Amino acid sequence: MFNYDESISAEKVIEVSAEKAWDIISFPGGLTLFHPYMKKHTAKSWNGVGSKDHVTYYSGLEYDRVVLKWIEGTGFDLKVSENGNHEIKVVFRITSINNQRCKLKVTIHADFLKKLPFPIRWALLKFKMKPVFIPYLSHVQKGLAYYAETGHQVKRNQFGPHPIMSP
Repeated sequence: MFNYDESISAEKVIEVSAEKAWDIISFPGGLTLFHPYMKKHTAKSWNGVGSKDHVTYYSGLEYDRVVLKWIEGTGFDLKVSENGNHEIKVVFRITSINNQRCKLKVTIHADFLKKLPFPIRWALLKFKMKPVFIPYLSHVQKGLAYYAETGHQVKRNQFGPHPIMSP
């Protein structure tokens, strides 16, 4: 049977409590603390469903984000768009392992691709999007782990550059 997943995801164990990880990812404007490709993060409002923020990458790309779902202490779902175009949904979920460890899973759903025929969607995901976004998600999660575990802000491209977000 053909197993096909149109999402892109990565997960990482972080050596801090789920509560601490939640405090970091839910901090308004806090992406610049742990995101190695984030130049600027401005929260317009950040307290649940409907919250909005704006992010600017070192490459100059800018995106607006809107919270679609907020699960206090566990995660949130975001709609991310560039001037209202190419919308994607990004899902953040924290799972407690024990008092000092948790797992962060981030999943990207490129909903704008659904209007394309299956073979084109499949090829774009397999050969274009996954090779770009799996390392991206991994580096962001490494940044979160580094910041959460050490208290030190990440530096630009600390885990390697990204061809689109921070060359």
